[in-house]
Amino acid sequence: MLECGRRPRPTNQALSLPRPLHLLLAGLVCAGPVLASPDKDFLAAREAQAKGQVAQFERLAGRVPASHPLRVYLDYWRLKLREPPAHELLAFADAHPDTPLSERLRQDVARQYGADSDWPAFRRVVGRLARQDREMQCYALHARLDQEDPGVATEALALWHTGQDLPDACTPLFARLAEHGVLATRHRIARLRLVLEAGDTRLAQALIAGLPDGERPAPAMLEQAQRTPERLVEADLVSTAGGEIQLHALGQLAKADPERAARLWQARASDLPEAHWRHGWGVVALAAARQHRAEAEDWFARGGDLLSDLQRLWRVRAALRSGHWQAVYHGIAALPAETQGEAVWRYWKARALRELQANAQANLLFAQLSREIHYYGLLAYEELPLRLEARPDDYRPGPAQIRAVKARPGIARALLLHRLDLQTDAVSEWEWAVRGMDDHDLLAAAEVARNAQWYDRAIITAEKTRAVHSFDLRYLTPYRDLAVAQARQNDLDPAWVYGLMRQESRFVDYARSWAGAQGLMQIMPATAKWIARQLRLDRKAHARMHDPEANIRFGTYYLRYLLDRLHGSPVLATAGYNAGPGRARRWQADHDLEGAIYTETIPVVETREYVKKVLANAMYYNRRLGLQAGSFKERLGSVPARIVEPAPEP
Repeated sequence: MLECGRRPRPTNQALSLPRPLHLLLAGLVCAGPVLASPDKDFLAAREAQAKGQVAQFERLAGRVPASHPLRVYLDYWRLKLREPPAHELLAFADAHPDTPLSERLRQDVARQYGADSDWPAFRRVVGRLARQDREMQCYALHARLDQEDPGVATEALALWHTGQDLPDACTPLFARLAEHGVLATRHRIARLRLVLEAGDTRLAQALIAGLPDGERPAPAMLEQAQRTPERLVEADLVSTAGGEIQLHALGQLAKADPERAARLWQARASDLPEAHWRHGWGVVALAAARQHRAEAEDWFARGGDLLSDLQRLWRVRAALRSGHWQAVYHGIAALPAETQGEAVWRYWKARALRELQANAQANLLFAQLSREIHYYGLLAYEELPLRLEARPDDYRPGPAQIRAVKARPGIARALLLHRLDLQTDAVSEWEWAVRGMDDHDLLAAAEVARNAQWYDRAIITAEKTRAVHSFDLRYLTPYRDLAVAQARQNDLDPAWVYGLMRQESRFVDYARSWAGAQGLMQIMPATAKWIARQLRLDRKAHARMHDPEANIRFGTYYLRYLLDRLHGSPVLATAGYNAGPGRARRWQADHDLEGAIYTETIPVVETREYVKKVLANAMYYNRRLGLQAGSFKERLGSVPARIVEPAPEP
């Protein structure tokens, strides 16, 4: 049953984030000025439109005054109910350029023109889009192909070579390229390798089905690679595509037993083409590197220059893990230029140079990185021999600037949509409104979002700045009394608790992940039940994870539990919070390992990035909370050697 009244909030920073639908409905039926009458009529009209109830929609929409900030949405829905011709949709878009509805309509029209292959009309519309996704890119390339643009082939093949699925809109484009002989069998097989490396067997089957008869393996071969990979590794295959499936089978075997896979593959050296054999060593080495096997470096070497981009990355990580800094340096130098420019590889290149006594080159890279606001910027700053440049003071937008940004129609619409819990439209309006803002206006907008207690949008907007920054806005501290009190109750660093909470939910108290994790600290239901038992709470306590106080209490208890059982290492405990303590232990080495190297060699991408962001957040929160802090390297510490349990006595 819905009850009227407000849920208690922390006394120092009351939070009123967008409420779930049942809370909104409660506001509609409860006494009191929760929503103005025009807002209620607006929501009811929206529901009628969604149900196709035209008369009901018109009756309710007529009660919303023309001055209402969201009137444009009623006009948009009225237009869509009529299913008008394209020129009317484009006229509406031209009349309302300051709303994301204009982009939405142009995308709809461009998509229809593309589907109809009306390329002259498509070209007139697509050029006015603010952003082109993969679907629009394929239509745009097809439109250029229609004009016999000579650059289409190169761009289209670059789009083709991906391990990910592509939109249906791309199919006619690639069919045309195949007809003209541009998309050849070798391109299909090259993509098959990428798809199999990504583990998408469904897409792999579709690619196999599109191969010509002489190259198409038996449909059951891919299934055999999954079920009985060893037999396929030992088989003699005649087609190139069959060889790719054999490599996939080798990878499946290597995941289960890298040494067995290596022995079998070595035995095939004399009866396989050298290139295929070397490709296979890259596959075996990748599986071994992800399992932190010492043999991985040698097996990567057998792959030579025929490693994939992913295999090259893990070759560097394997060298990092073993402390072979010259191999780290040369491995990074072998990466594509664009990849070498990423912060992660600039940092490790600098570390390798430092270890190889090339201090001047290393310091130049460290100095450049130290100006950037992220994990590697923090690490690089501490590597500098002289730290002359202090970070700039936080920029604080003035009241007049905040009022001016808040008064912008797009911001006003976004705030009202947020208050009405129409979050998809609210975020679209907000992102459309902040496009093109300079750093000062972005920070004013972030302050507007913070004042509206729309904390995730405040953080995301503050992170968009390029030269002028506000750490106060990037690293907000809602629920401060609760978070600090529970951190101290569990003898935890409050900055670490905040760093984790920011990464988990951006302070959206009702956040729920696809896996079912809930609340500010994203507690899984099974974990919540276990914690409730440990705390000897009532049987229903675990069901209150939407409540900030309960969620923070449970999350900090669990973080303390992990820290105690994972050698007091914040790196291990953070990894364990995301991936489970068992996997965090499994990723330890048989010797002590620098915390940053342990983190860089976590095989699960999500967990690897999670640990970096949480612990970097914690360093910034030290500053925000006015806490005494050691260095970042001290926080990362040294991850102790894995304890191998002795075998039971017979």
